[in-house]
Amino acid sequence: MRLKNKLKYIATPAEIFTTALILLLALLIVQGIIIATEDIFTETKRRREATKPEEKLTPEEERLNRIRYSEKEFLPDGTIHLVYRPERAPGRVDEPEIMQIYDVNDNLLWEGPRTRNPYRYLTWAWQLNSYRRDFTQQSMRQLQMITPEFSRTLEIPVQSEEKTNQIWRYNLAKDYFIGYDTDGKKIGYIGSTGFTNSIIETKSLGKFRSFTAWCPQVSFSPTLLWRTQRCIYQIDFEKQKVELLFESANSDIETMSQHAWKDITPGKEGSTDYEKYRPLLHFITKDSKHHLIMREPKQRLIVTIPKDWESWMGNQYRFTATRQAIFMCRYWIESSRPPDYRKSPKLFHQWWHNFRSLPRKRWVELYRVNSQSNLELLNRYTWTEPGLSETVVEARDFRTPATRYVSKFSPPLYDWAWHFVGIRFWTQVYQRSDFAYEFARMLAEVRPSESIINWLLSAMMIGFTFWHGWPRRTSWLKFLFWLAFVGIFNLAGLLTYLALNHVTVIKCPACGRSRGLIKVNCIRCGVELPTPKRGKLDLIFNS
Repeated sequence: MRLKNKLKYIATPAEIFTTALILLLALLIVQGIIIATEDIFTETKRRREATKPEEKLTPEEERLNRIRYSEKEFLPDGTIHLVYRPERAPGRVDEPEIMQIYDVNDNLLWEGPRTRNPYRYLTWAWQLNSYRRDFTQQSMRQLQMITPEFSRTLEIPVQSEEKTNQIWRYNLAKDYFIGYDTDGKKIGYIGSTGFTNSIIETKSLGKFRSFTAWCPQVSFSPTLLWRTQRCIYQIDFEKQKVELLFESANSDIETMSQHAWKDITPGKEGSTDYEKYRPLLHFITKDSKHHLIMREPKQRLIVTIPKDWESWMGNQYRFTATRQAIFMCRYWIESSRPPDYRKSPKLFHQWWHNFRSLPRKRWVELYRVNSQSNLELLNRYTWTEPGLSETVVEARDFRTPATRYVSKFSPPLYDWAWHFVGIRFWTQVYQRSDFAYEFARMLAEVRPSESIINWLLSAMMIGFTFWHGWPRRTSWLKFLFWLAFVGIFNLAGLLTYLALNHVTVIKCPACGRSRGLIKVNCIRCGVELPTPKRGKLDLIFNS
């Protein structure tokens, strides 16, 4: 009996939780179907509309727009040029692309076809990601489908001219490579300890994040720049060599950039003038440190960015290493955004409206990095971007009409989870898995966004629950729980309440008011239900 009583206290909350979860998922599916249907048959409305027709710009406005859309390029001596590319005439794509080069005083230095540009500007390390044809963690997940029929394995071929000699397959569960010859026999393993013949000696490379690959000048087989959570390896499958380039002991690696690192045949896409540049790898760890690894000669530096720079919006840092010096380029924007501007939609729209409609300053700076990792400012250029020329009408909710309507029936709990947990948490959730990404994205779409209509609907549902539950109540605690439950979960809460509280109601013979049959005593007057009169068949039980 004791076990039975304990299970009773567990079964009731479990029943409520399971029912609510099923109804929440069902509601989310219905909302997703409605949103997807609208996306298919209607066009998404724009957030803003111009209230006046376009007017011809004044010479000063044209000059400011040209400065705004010009590329700010640096010569190796620190000189800044503004490179502007005028739009081509419609239908004349066969004409060569024209460039205009200005100095910082807005004097035209040169104009002509892009291929005849007389200046050679500094080129920078670019971040490795999917947009630059690199293999990322998301690409790896796409290989690992649910069903074996569609699942694939990452394979790296080792070729001699046009003939494949070996295949190295990545084991996602163990995080190392297994090699096979053309007959399908295992030839060894490649992990963090290098090439081994024994699986016992093979160590994991670490949790995969991304890699980029290229074929060196003297090889037909790819070399991989392999990034894990805290390590960077360079793997040469043809030579069966693994080189640990970088290891972060205290913090995870956030981004990886490279410049002139790939040993590509000169003239091919991605090649660099190695006579002017040193091979460079740039890593940013979560502790906001910038790690530089260079070759020819070998050199390692850790650049710490000043903390007061983190408060500025649009900070971008790019590095490059020439044969003479190491440079850093920094972009930043004047901004007065509040620290919690993402928590309140009203605060965000107000800040975004001011940011886009008012003029704002932008900076680009060139620094030299010395051997002690100190930054020396070489040059700076400041310009003012004009605000939007048209009047911007900001909608209260930037989502589509169908999304706004169906979100009115979403639980207010979604808004609380979004605001109190914080945008950083949801940003990290996006990166964990495809399921977590889709869940967080759907939550962002269907949350009520502190809508007044959502609160009115919740209030109406609470009122209906009060009317329905008052004659059926068995205790005040349970009655108040269901009122709060419906208020928090909205439509899903009301459906859960009705599913678990479908009790027949009759009129009390004593007081004449409605009462439920789940309790013997009337909740209003306290009189018990009368005993049914004996019938003819009752004699059987009395004998």
